[in-house]
Amino acid sequence: MSHLHENNQALSQLFKIVARPVPMQEMLGACLDALLDLSWLSLLPRAGIFLTDTDASGTPTLKLVAQRNLCVEILTRCANVRWGECLCGRAAQTRQPVYAACMDERHEITFDGIQPHGHYNIPILSGEQVLGVLVFYLPAGAKYNQQEVDFLIQCVGVLALAIELRSKEQELNAKNRELSFQKKTLDAHAIVSISDTRGNITYANDKLCEISGYSQQELLGQNHRILNSGGHPEQYYADLWQTITSGKTWHGEFRNRSKNGDFYWVEATIQPFLDQSGKPFQYVAVSTDITKLKRIESSLKMAQSVANIGSWSLDLITGQLHWSDEIFRIFGIDPQHFGASLNAFLDTIHPDDLDYVNKNYQDSLAGKHPYDIEHRIVRKDNGETRWVHERCIHQLSESGEVIRSDGTVQDITERKLAQQEVQRLAMTDPLTGLANRTQFHARFDEYLKLARREKLSLALLFIDLDRFKPVNDSYGHQTGDALLQEVARILTHERRETDIVARLGGDEFAILLLSSSHQQTGTNIAARIIAEIEQPITINGHDIQIGASIGIATSPQHGDDQDMLIHKADTALYQAKHAGRNRYCIYSAPLAGQS
Repeated sequence: MSHLHENNQALSQLFKIVARPVPMQEMLGACLDALLDLSWLSLLPRAGIFLTDTDASGTPTLKLVAQRNLCVEILTRCANVRWGECLCGRAAQTRQPVYAACMDERHEITFDGIQPHGHYNIPILSGEQVLGVLVFYLPAGAKYNQQEVDFLIQCVGVLALAIELRSKEQELNAKNRELSFQKKTLDAHAIVSISDTRGNITYANDKLCEISGYSQQELLGQNHRILNSGGHPEQYYADLWQTITSGKTWHGEFRNRSKNGDFYWVEATIQPFLDQSGKPFQYVAVSTDITKLKRIESSLKMAQSVANIGSWSLDLITGQLHWSDEIFRIFGIDPQHFGASLNAFLDTIHPDDLDYVNKNYQDSLAGKHPYDIEHRIVRKDNGETRWVHERCIHQLSESGEVIRSDGTVQDITERKLAQQEVQRLAMTDPLTGLANRTQFHARFDEYLKLARREKLSLALLFIDLDRFKPVNDSYGHQTGDALLQEVARILTHERRETDIVARLGGDEFAILLLSSSHQQTGTNIAARIIAEIEQPITINGHDIQIGASIGIATSPQHGDDQDMLIHKADTALYQAKHAGRNRYCIYSAPLAGQS
């Protein structure tokens, strides 16, 4: 008997469903409802949709994201299925429909009390890419029907288009949220612009519009050359581009031209953002307006004297030091009660930077050349640490000896904070404040080198939360996020000052421990973490009970490179899970015949 008419109606209904502006999971569930209304699929109305995912080691898996009428055992055992495992995993691996009339040897996921049934497993494909698998239950003994399979292949074609569209929308929304957060952070501090790899402006904040006289509409899409005043040689820009295209940060100054033809100066830091291959895909420029300072410098050169704003002068013959009012303000010193002196200046420099400043000044005197440095000071009035940019030039006697030093000081704290914020955004997990995966791998290499040099043991702890998914399912992602933040607090509390704690993604965390003992430190911390996390945690009025499984690998015992230690810590984590969860396992080589 042909089902052509009702199949066509169902297919039409699918197109209407996927066109609705609803979340992915809701859309996929509605598609299952529409298909289960078909007479030939309603005989055993159970179905599910898996989407392709990867586990911690990068191995492809299938994640159950939508289902109808599946029992609790199936929901638990089939939440994540490896490619090649059971019928749906075979459909993903072979990229071909998989049919079963009964529970044969291919039906690897089973349990006591499971009812006899058959299956249609149809891979959801986009070209060669496997997006997921559509699974329908059939009454046991149901015969294979090519027309039914052809119809389901049509259906997954519609689902593939919808899944790809939703994925692109999610990626776009995530990027928009990230850019919005960066914008709010950076706009509070400085002049900010973002350009693509060709130098075309893709973002300009209000401060750039204010200083340049251009509106955002006039700047966006334009090359940065729109601001070029012609005040720098071509080689200046060539050196700049050579620096940033190689992935390095560039610091320097620009004399730009505003819309009305006026010149203005900025001190800029250009930070390249790199893609996964290590190549820049955009450049973020954080700048400070230094036009007034440049005008003062111009007056200094012309009049061979120092302006009285943010400046100092030291007579090396008499030892007399003069500060302008701005210097007193920057250093937090009351000029009525504290005179200018070399000791007073040195006393304001941050202790960690004192040798650096002294060396640069003495080298400058010996070489009779200007110096240009950035360093920290500690304000005398409130103890606040500030960043300053200090320049100095020297005047020489007829015999060529330095007789006077003139300098300017600029408070660049806001620019430094903006640079640090850019770095923090790139290296920190936004939800928990822990190191992210990028920072974790960078610090891992540093710790391996240190361990080899100092002959220390390095322990890697892989931590995976037990029973976390039901928290999201029962209480929502807001509660799940709050729980992850509490776990991050526990991990931070249990670590030592030198330990690195990172969130690798989802409910996966990692800790790096340096110690003189091979395993004791790692196992002690692991035991404390498990004991703390297994205690009931109150989130939004809910008492939540989870656990933690931890895999431990150490260097040099289990290897001396990242890939090997990560693999073995992940294996140990699997062993902990396999042994019953909520425990730690130190890596041990699997016995023959074990996976």
